[in-house]
Amino acid sequence: RGLGASLVGGLGVMAASRVLRVPRPTARTGRVSWLLCFAAHVAILSKQFVPSEAAPLPMHPDAAALNPAWRIDEPGLGTWETCDTCEQCVLDPVPGGMALPTPEPGTDGKVRCKKCLGCSVILTRLQPSQPMLGKDVKIFTGASGAAVLKGVTAEKGSVFVKTWCGLAGGYRQTPRNQEIPKTCAKDGLHLREDEKSPCGDRGGIFGWSECNFAFLNALDSLALDANLSSATPRTWTETMRSFLPTGGYGAHEDNSEFPPDPSGGTKVDSVRAQFYEPAPGVSVEAFFGEGATDRVLGVARRIKHDQVVKAAVFDLLFSEQDRHGQNVFVSEDGDVVVLDNEGSFGPVNSMLLPGGQKFEIYRIGYGAVCCGNLPGGKPKNCPGKQSETSAPEVWVDYRCHIPGRFVGTNLPPGVEPFLRRVEKMSADEVFQFYKMAHPKHARALKQKVDDMLDGGFERALLATYARQTPGNGEDYGNDFFYGVHPPCCATHERGCVIRGAKIREPGLPVWQGNEPGKEASGLWIQGTVKLPDQEDQAATRGSSGPNNDGKADEDAETARRRNSARKLLSYFF
Repeated sequence: RGLGASLVGGLGVMAASRVLRVPRPTARTGRVSWLLCFAAHVAILSKQFVPSEAAPLPMHPDAAALNPAWRIDEPGLGTWETCDTCEQCVLDPVPGGMALPTPEPGTDGKVRCKKCLGCSVILTRLQPSQPMLGKDVKIFTGASGAAVLKGVTAEKGSVFVKTWCGLAGGYRQTPRNQEIPKTCAKDGLHLREDEKSPCGDRGGIFGWSECNFAFLNALDSLALDANLSSATPRTWTETMRSFLPTGGYGAHEDNSEFPPDPSGGTKVDSVRAQFYEPAPGVSVEAFFGEGATDRVLGVARRIKHDQVVKAAVFDLLFSEQDRHGQNVFVSEDGDVVVLDNEGSFGPVNSMLLPGGQKFEIYRIGYGAVCCGNLPGGKPKNCPGKQSETSAPEVWVDYRCHIPGRFVGTNLPPGVEPFLRRVEKMSADEVFQFYKMAHPKHARALKQKVDDMLDGGFERALLATYARQTPGNGEDYGNDFFYGVHPPCCATHERGCVIRGAKIREPGLPVWQGNEPGKEASGLWIQGTVKLPDQEDQAATRGSSGPNNDGKADEDAETARRRNSARKLLSYFF
């Protein structure tokens, strides 16, 4: 690829040597001296005509594998700058010392290129499915209508790219979604400060840009500081120089074709987007959807327990309200991560945490939880009927993956020091330090920090639910609480049966030998956990004092943990 640059540089050196009149050898100057002088001129001129940019850039192995090959003289080769449309992006820059390659424009004056040098990211559409353990697993693209694409960059390799506005050409995630706006008219960088709309309290809003970026980047920084960044892919904002992928939308599940994609090949002109590390595996909902087959049970039993607990702590600490099985990913090796965290800093509604609507849908069925949201509404569907079996997704209940089925104050490493740091900050200081999109987010975090430090994980969970609305089995929403039922951590256990499971005795557990400990037996085994009333909560918050033996604790941390346990257990005994 550097051959063209070398030839140009060499010709330039030859021409310049004539201009500079390199002395010919004479009686006084021998041939060796003349050659040394000429070599010095060549070295100087080579630096002028072949700058360092001509050298190939170091590339991530993923990028090197996917970056298209090219020749400087091949027809249709252009650059990001010179092409109006392009079929294939190339991450390599234009070799130094060369004019920008530019194909001839068409009759409409537009330059249409086959390949384009100088892209910052190669974009492709998501595939409808991917294989895992012999199964073709569906890929969900989300319901928001945002543009979600696969990408590859020279530095990071494989990434995912998401944007909610700023794409030209009429891009749609699918033909059923609305068109991505060409400009970010709410909060784009092109707007003056007095023209921008203030950020709302939700993230990932269609048509917005900088507010979404601030929301997600603040959450990424918080997760990093809390040592929870392994629970979710890292994310950051970048400016893209690229072209939208060609090839159309793909095909329907019945192999019938979608209508043509008008956006294919359109230039992505310095559009800001959110980049994500790729998540391993596939969505829990797509893979577990076949029921408790041997394949599904095998993956469930390989799940890395500490990763589920980290993800659950992430969802409670950062108040995730939209954690369903399409944005919890599991790999064939048992790795678990959560993604699409745009529902953070709201009410808590996560399939990893028992008691919320997302969890209850997998436990007793959609119709039993929100029958009024089915076609025909409440008159036709309510009251709903509880399913006789639970979905295998209940196996990612955090209680199935913590020793003794109870966290208490035994939080993942790094979380408690983070809680202590945030406890000392005001909500405004948290908002400013993490560059949050909305002050409400800092207040929500401060509340969770106080709850966790006051009585541990389970107390924080129940205190959160006490602020939410009791579910009525009819309405759909994120702000509901249904009571916490005993966990189902096996193919069948204490009355619960997983859909598709072979009934055998004893039931096959997700974690062999992880039986409920004393705390879990007191909380989960006796039946549905009811919330304390507000007077009881106030009383337990104010309780403190000596240990059981009447002596003051010599260690403040021991005192805190004992007091936390007393507060939690006083709710139920």
